[in-house]
Amino acid sequence: MIAARIGIVGRGNVATHLHNAISASLPEAEIELINPHELDINPDDFDILLISVIDSAIEEVSARIPVSDTIIAHTSGSIGMEILERRHKNCGVFYPLQTFTKGVALNYTEIPFFIEGSSEAVTARLKQLAGHISEKVYDAGSDKRRRLHLASVFACNFVNHLYARAWELLEDAGLPPEALTPLIEETAAKTRRTDPRHGQTGPASRGDFNVIEKHIAMLADRPESQTEYRLLSQGILNRRK
Repeated sequence: MIAARIGIVGRGNVATHLHNAISASLPEAEIELINPHELDINPDDFDILLISVIDSAIEEVSARIPVSDTIIAHTSGSIGMEILERRHKNCGVFYPLQTFTKGVALNYTEIPFFIEGSSEAVTARLKQLAGHISEKVYDAGSDKRRRLHLASVFACNFVNHLYARAWELLEDAGLPPEALTPLIEETAAKTRRTDPRHGQTGPASRGDFNVIEKHIAMLADRPESQTEYRLLSQGILNRRK
């Protein structure tokens, strides 16, 4: 039977969205959002406690939770389960792979969850909870999850940084940045149809060095963007070899 009493320690984006997701998928469950700065709880009051705070605070929060038989899991992609195992027998990882923003509704059923547990029973319990939220639930040990988190930095954080660069270029030219939105949406949609390694377009993919050099010259007043353009173009060119 699925846990009926779930505590989420955190007040940030991930904690808030997990609260919303679990509440929507398990309306009969008792779910409490707990302020990590006012942490004074009896873990026996919960079936599962999810620690959803910044990575650097997970160990400190874990240490403030009394030892019990309750399942204690964190929601980080880059932190191993061992940080909880030092104190808690029944522990695990409950990692949703998504970028979260407060107030922005998401389709939780499509968010992949990656699960690790200190025992088969703990793993099964966490996967059961994730399965009520999402249709995509996977096993992933700490090493695989770290690789997953690294990949997501490339696919999300670095890409968003490049969006910011593009926005600045258009704003400086007096052009509307939202003109890029259809291009961005179609580029993302292509990953559902085609392996990105086979769907690359643009001057570097064509080996069009004339255009590449012109673009680099246009970025003379933006040395950081110029460096990024060179590095990324070279990476694309290397794939052509």
